[in-house]
Amino acid sequence: MGVIKFRLPSGEAAQPLPDYRTAYITGLDRTPGRVGVDLRNGLMTCVRDTTESGRLFVPWPIEGQGMPIIGTATLAERPTPYVLAVELARGRLNDVRNQLADWIQMGLRSTPELEQALDQAQRDFIRAATSPDRPEVCHAAAQSSLRWASEAGDLLMAAYTAQVFQSRLASTSKLPTLLGCVLDYDPLKVSPALEWPRTFNACQLSTSWKQMAPTEGQYRWDLFDAQLAWCRRNRLAIEAGPLIEFRKGALPDWLWLWEGDFETITGLVVDFVRQAVTRYRGKVPLWQVVHRPASGEVLGLTEEEQVRIAARAVQIARQTDPSAQLIIGVDRPWAEWMGTSHFQLGPLHLCDYLLRAELGISGVAIEIAPGYSAPGSHLRDLFEFSKLLDLYSLLNVPLHLVMVVPSAGGPDPLAEPDVRIESSQWPAPPDEAMQAGWGARWIALAVAKPFVRTVSWLQSSDAVPHLYPHGGLVRPDQAAKPLVAWLQALRAETLT
Repeated sequence: MGVIKFRLPSGEAAQPLPDYRTAYITGLDRTPGRVGVDLRNGLMTCVRDTTESGRLFVPWPIEGQGMPIIGTATLAERPTPYVLAVELARGRLNDVRNQLADWIQMGLRSTPELEQALDQAQRDFIRAATSPDRPEVCHAAAQSSLRWASEAGDLLMAAYTAQVFQSRLASTSKLPTLLGCVLDYDPLKVSPALEWPRTFNACQLSTSWKQMAPTEGQYRWDLFDAQLAWCRRNRLAIEAGPLIEFRKGALPDWLWLWEGDFETITGLVVDFVRQAVTRYRGKVPLWQVVHRPASGEVLGLTEEEQVRIAARAVQIARQTDPSAQLIIGVDRPWAEWMGTSHFQLGPLHLCDYLLRAELGISGVAIEIAPGYSAPGSHLRDLFEFSKLLDLYSLLNVPLHLVMVVPSAGGPDPLAEPDVRIESSQWPAPPDEAMQAGWGARWIALAVAKPFVRTVSWLQSSDAVPHLYPHGGLVRPDQAAKPLVAWLQALRAETLT
């Protein structure tokens, strides 16, 4: 058993209190491990099964950034407690400096503003690390270091994005990255304000099992046929899926009669996948076959059973249409949920396992939904988003991103009732300007990454039923939100 202790802020410095019990520790494989957290007498005691060194990740307030999850540097066990604020500042400063050094070796040009921010972060960190006997001074200096290091991270991402765009566009007039949006309703209801062909060059067609098979053994293809015809008329690149989504709201109601029956559920999955891919063989070039496998309990299936169903679904799709590209999808890609789950594989290792099984998988889809409750992820900043993409690029297959950010914080009657916006994680109450700012920076960074093949917005409209509250590009009154104008400019200036 391993134990690492941290001294927490006290007095006014402790406000607002983050949720320390959601903390987790990662080892060399970067997978969050289960950890027991005890809060007592100003100490956070983390108890885990291993004694190996690791990095603690915890929600932490940073001025201008809200309350993202950030990590310490790699720490070993020791008798005396670490000062949590100091170790978080050390971890963030190390991360940004190491990333900058790596990219400079690859040709990145730093900026004076970035260097100044890093210098200030380092000076504040030194003051925090050398003031353990003055808790208030130590905490204030650590918080200032975190703020400046995070500012440096943002500046680094801006410099990287701009310079990569400049470098890639120097050899070609437009980038081949697909920019799309998910269409999960009648295309006749698409808002004219969205101007889809002008805004996007691609479309991801929804193939929800619940929607396509409202009755066991009977399939409805009319909606998908209409969507497919609409995409062809508008000359959009076509992706479709997911066929099988391991989420209660995406599964047919009748399927729950077979809850816990692995063999029967597998047979039903196989039949649906075969029917869909057969009908559209040669018409759909890319299928997302499965999404969210082994990320939580559903249908009474174990982690292993969900993985086996996912593998079988991909296998059937490959046999049915050998020419189609097949991808798998994961949600909550930072896997913070693993700290409290008995599931042990995690999204990154799940993708690696299925890719190594040689099923014919040609890519991985990653759902990015920061600042939402499950199936969304806890808030991170742009720097952590870049690190995440670089980590998943090690799978050595193209990445297909599906993203969503809220544009308001109030009730949304057309959203899934169990999904909520975690307003306390955002630096200010979400609004349309925030959605436009965050969406633009995150999408631009994703498009800059050469291994990202597709970037799709998850919800086109708030006027139809949807998963994430206020995540659409169009308001309930069918008017476009500000992010649409930025997407149209990106489409016109940068993409084919």
